[in-house]
Amino acid sequence: MIGSDGDAGPPLPPRSRATRVAAWRLAALAWLLLAGAASLAGAAEPASPPTRASLMPISFAPALQRGLALAVGVYGVARPDPAAASTRRAGEEAGARAGDSIGAGFIVGADGMIVTAAHVVADAAQIVVRLPDQRIVAATLVGADAASDIALLKVPLRLPEPATRGESGTLRPGDWVLAVGDPYGLARSVTAGIVGGTDRHFAEDAGLLFIQTDLAMAPGSSGGPLLDINGRVVGMNTRMLVGAYGSVGMGLSVPIEIVMQIAEELRLGRPPSRPRLGASFDDVSPPAALAAGRLHALGVVIDEVEPDGVAARAGLLAGDVVINMNGSAIDRSADLARALLAWRRVEGSSFTVLRAGRLVELRP
Repeated sequence: MIGSDGDAGPPLPPRSRATRVAAWRLAALAWLLLAGAASLAGAAEPASPPTRASLMPISFAPALQRGLALAVGVYGVARPDPAAASTRRAGEEAGARAGDSIGAGFIVGADGMIVTAAHVVADAAQIVVRLPDQRIVAATLVGADAASDIALLKVPLRLPEPATRGESGTLRPGDWVLAVGDPYGLARSVTAGIVGGTDRHFAEDAGLLFIQTDLAMAPGSSGGPLLDINGRVVGMNTRMLVGAYGSVGMGLSVPIEIVMQIAEELRLGRPPSRPRLGASFDDVSPPAALAAGRLHALGVVIDEVEPDGVAARAGLLAGDVVINMNGSAIDRSADLARALLAWRRVEGSSFTVLRAGRLVELRP
């Protein structure tokens, strides 16, 4: 040690090997503890939120190239009516007559086949199509199905190969979708929105399902393609829901699988084989389920039954709650509509229903 006079004291004895090893282990343990604490502190910090650029593309233009390559304008020319007023309705192009219609469509076959909404060409004396390359050509009506609002047209030209079809079943609420159409005659207009719901069913459209979106649609949008974020066709835009004060911001599209199925039957000259139950039906409402002493609003209530229809022959009555068809559980109206589409032939089907609080089996 250092003495008061500055002289060095006796030297310290050398540390033993065991002492050096123990000190090294202690230092290593301290380092590990510090590293672990730092790791935990880092883990506790929330990850930085994803940027807007990582959530959505900067532009939809690349995906739209597919859609624009197959989208067409469809014009239904009405028969001349000398007594018709010469004034033009809002949304009609200059020179259009009262009764003329404007819509959209898309190519489904290079042999000149085009689909559009049936109501666009329902009363047309002549049908004119504007192709993606801006050529104008007359089209013939191959066939139309008013119930599904699908019509098949043909032009006497070779057309570009149709774009890749998507699968409507992969859509989820919140997914981005795009629409191409001619709203108010504004050719090849594009709108973007999200899927609000899938498998939507309406009582007046028994056997049909729709995709619900919040896309901006207007007269002239009907018949145009609904595209997914990759530009694949997943449906045909058919209508917008309108309330007392105008559009309520909800559009409906027919899934592409149904569109192509009906278009093929029209091409073959066959009436669409869409099954009819012969009854209107809807979801069981929560208040009705609670009043019946049920914990869940599951099943489909039969509203009206057509005399001598399939439902009447099967023994279904107004007020019945269908919970099973041909062994498939029916929890909501979309399930029954899907079952009708799958089975095609409703005659001879079996049903399980709740009737006045009792379970009733209806067998063919």
